[in-house]
Amino acid sequence: MFNKYILIVAFILWTLQAVGQESFSSVLPLHKGDINEKTAKTQKVSVGEEETYGVALKKHLANPDKRVRPDVEVELEVPQEGIYVLEAEAYPIHMASLKKRDTTGLWTVNAFFQLGDSRRTKRIVFDRYKGGHQELGKFEISEKRQKLKIWLPNNLALSTITIKPYVAPTAPPEAQVYVPKIKPITDRPRLWVNKESLPIVKSRLTSSENKEAWDKVKNAALSPYSFDFDLDKEIFHNEKLEKAIEQKAFYSLMTQDATVGKEAVQLLVDYLSVLEFGNVTYGDITREVGRALYTGALVYDWCYPLMDEETKSTLQKDFRRLVRDMEIGWPPFYGLESIINGHGNEAQICRDMLAWSLAVYDEDPEPYKYVSYTILEQLVPMRKFEYQSPRHNQGIDYGGYRFGWEMHAVWLYYRMLGYSVFDDNIKNMTDYWLYMRTPDGKMLRDGDMFSVKYSSSDDFYWSNPQTMLLCYAFSGNPLIKGEFYKQGALPNNPVLFLLLNDPQLKPDFDLGQLPLTKDFGPVLGSMVARTGWDQNKDSGNVVAEIKGGGYHFGNHQHADAGALQIYYRGIQVGDLGLYLSYGSPYDFNFNKRSISHSMMLAVDPHEGLLFRAKTNDGGTRFSQRFPKTPEETQTDPWFNVGFVRSSAVGKDAKAPSFSYYNMDLTAAYSSKMSSYSRGFLFLNLERQDVPAAIILTDDMQVQDSTFQKYWQINTLNAPTADEDRLVLSNELDGKVGKTYVDMLVPKPEDRTSQVLGGKESTHVFGTKYEVNSNWPEANGYRIMYSPKKERKNDQFLTVFQTVDGEASALKVDFKEFDTYYLVRLADKIVYISKGKDLVEESIKVTIPDEVEEVEVIFAGIKEGYWNVYDKKSGLNANILVDFGKNVVSFRSKGGEYVVGPGRSYNASESILPDAN
Repeated sequence: MFNKYILIVAFILWTLQAVGQESFSSVLPLHKGDINEKTAKTQKVSVGEEETYGVALKKHLANPDKRVRPDVEVELEVPQEGIYVLEAEAYPIHMASLKKRDTTGLWTVNAFFQLGDSRRTKRIVFDRYKGGHQELGKFEISEKRQKLKIWLPNNLALSTITIKPYVAPTAPPEAQVYVPKIKPITDRPRLWVNKESLPIVKSRLTSSENKEAWDKVKNAALSPYSFDFDLDKEIFHNEKLEKAIEQKAFYSLMTQDATVGKEAVQLLVDYLSVLEFGNVTYGDITREVGRALYTGALVYDWCYPLMDEETKSTLQKDFRRLVRDMEIGWPPFYGLESIINGHGNEAQICRDMLAWSLAVYDEDPEPYKYVSYTILEQLVPMRKFEYQSPRHNQGIDYGGYRFGWEMHAVWLYYRMLGYSVFDDNIKNMTDYWLYMRTPDGKMLRDGDMFSVKYSSSDDFYWSNPQTMLLCYAFSGNPLIKGEFYKQGALPNNPVLFLLLNDPQLKPDFDLGQLPLTKDFGPVLGSMVARTGWDQNKDSGNVVAEIKGGGYHFGNHQHADAGALQIYYRGIQVGDLGLYLSYGSPYDFNFNKRSISHSMMLAVDPHEGLLFRAKTNDGGTRFSQRFPKTPEETQTDPWFNVGFVRSSAVGKDAKAPSFSYYNMDLTAAYSSKMSSYSRGFLFLNLERQDVPAAIILTDDMQVQDSTFQKYWQINTLNAPTADEDRLVLSNELDGKVGKTYVDMLVPKPEDRTSQVLGGKESTHVFGTKYEVNSNWPEANGYRIMYSPKKERKNDQFLTVFQTVDGEASALKVDFKEFDTYYLVRLADKIVYISKGKDLVEESIKVTIPDEVEEVEVIFAGIKEGYWNVYDKKSGLNANILVDFGKNVVSFRSKGGEYVVGPGRSYNASESILPDAN
């Protein structure tokens, strides 16, 4: 009851604070200020049909910032001392001249400002993104009246300065009254090591595996670092200096060398005294702000005994100044930013703020209260739920990046406490990057992929070694340590390597010990199936992925439930989207949308669009919302994108002869969809000429028969026709791989086809979204089949065969029944359900006496007991079909079988030989 009342009071205070913020705001016209007539003048500027006034330089100056006397001064008057935000309004005089003289590519124009007796500071007053309306930043005003001096740039008229109070983000009521259930230890060090783990890290420094990194740190730490600075002149961030400070602090911690430690402290104090980021926002500058904060936290903790109280106080003030300018704000609850997704789920909280809050906890416990609330009460339970599926919802690149920062939080808590605060399922997340790897060293596509720009290189090998280091050191997985070294290790961060690497854990490079197929579970439904683990470019391995079922988490995740990818000597079927800039028309209407993926579309001309999307692509719902709790994820239908009906593999789980996956994806689409199911059966044929085949089923029913359905696959090279089948192709290292595509239902006479290639491949039903890029995805091909007749329900059956070079595709025999298809190719006889309805009827299977043994697969049959009776051999067996698997298989050289539901009284109660 007491906690309930505290929460109510906190909520009332939070509400009053939110609605009662200081409303003071003052706009100062600069042409009414004190103008230096030698250098500046009043300038009339046109703003649309109106005119206004500003102040501009009289003539072009080579170095306008070198003058002592300012060009204009105004007096700021505020109701009370405190932190205020200044804004500027400026207008270009000669835009062409601005562009010509710009060296940044951003048309950035800077002016210089000095508030009272403080240091002169450089701020952006015009750029190509925000134009002339710029927030200059946060300024601490120590008197109710203070002069603001301004040095103007060339070709720009500065019109007004607006001043208003800085309003910090408001912590939610729960965070305001939060009492951390886990508190920092009282001993030091507490960042990355504690008194128990410190001797262990020390003992590993000179091992053969760690010696090179230790020598690098030692040499850097013992080399004097010259840092010349002037307290009257600010500097931008200096990564080289930050690394030197970190290495000296680490060396001091490991060796107890007080001289080096004091050098690290002094360098940090000097650096932060002149470090200024101004109002730079481009390039995700918060990452550089955070790195400075993190470096400071390491020194504060590792060199704590070497600092006096004045130094600690100075650093604490600098930390507070830095943290205010981070994107998520301080307290870390700014706007839509969250530790669950977006930039808030990067280094800001999980490394930078957490390290700071732990370092200063003794003197200032408030930072840890808010940071621990976001990590322990928001992030930890959400990831426990999400990571039931060992893949990242933000995709290959952003997932690898953001997951690495989460692993910093995992480690910082683990090393401080001696136990993990995160669920153990986090140790399995690296399965995602193992299974999505293609033999050429690249990755199957998932989410926004910024690495594509490098992948055209023949030597490109997808890598994120820092994340791999954090993962293998925590899980003890030797395969991930092998990946770490294959990805180039971490030569530029020897401190982190020495903190984590255990030389006793030997890297293992043999991925062949892993199963060939991976089902990724219920939260991010997908299956990856492959024919082998060869990691070389001349590999003949096939890798295929089917995606769908589970939940959607927005941001860099795509609207791709049901998407198919096939790799065989290059991408055969896949995605055409390119991540070039977030939120652009191309990004929100093609790249992130279903139409850039190989999946089903259904066009409802009246379907509503959200999140700045302009074009109806017929695909799944496009979303930029993300859930913040497991409860919200599971109860708000907006996030649901369907469920996995069936998932099963052949008897040999390590090298299955088949892999089956069936999804209900109705929820992924808007209410235009009555029902939609997609089935995927991957057949490992173990042949060199035709290594794999895929049987794909689609069963779609829409609300209105006029809604046009499109079965779509995307590829990189122009397809060719071979009678009624299509042939896709790609080539790697001189070896050609082909994919033969047989659409069996609907028949050729019952469907239309269309191929959009080159620039047209990015057109969305008439709307152009073209991109200038040399990457093959920008000029790929979209292949679309559509039923000729209008009806609510349509079914599709397609067989893909991957074929080596000029080898021939296999013959495909096919029959259609009411609820299932019969497909025969190679040594496989497949009975597969058409879609959402599981097979419940008896099936007669006649297999002539065969020279070679055949495998009979029943995929999509109802769970429960089934009976298999062979008239020829007398076999009579009852088989229990598992819920969620829905598969039975057996091998035979001939027989007359009846496979039907139910349990025979006289049958044996054992599984069939070679049955699944």
